[in-house]
Amino acid sequence: MLANFLLKYWKIFLAVGILLAVGGLFIPNVIASKVVEFTGFAILALTAYVLGYKTATDEAEKYIKAEMEKLAKRDIRYKVAGDRMIKNLKGKIG
Repeated sequence: MLANFLLKYWKIFLAVGILLAVGGLFIPNVIASKVVEFTGFAILALTAYVLGYKTATDEAEKYIKAEMEKLAKRDIRYKVAGDRMIKNLKGKIG
């Protein structure tokens, strides 16, 4: 659920994370500065992780489809197995 929300609005989270990480440098209070800076970097890390996972999932889906299409020419069972793998792969994030 959080991953889908981040994928939908990732540009906003990226901008907010950068603003918080950099903005923490200009706060005179040391404790508040560290909290804001840490929050910004945490948002950036979470956004990068979700975007990386999405990219890896898309690449894996392409590879599975290509390989299963080759095998499906020989036997229809491979096509069914490939469809199941892609469905389970997409079920993890979406």
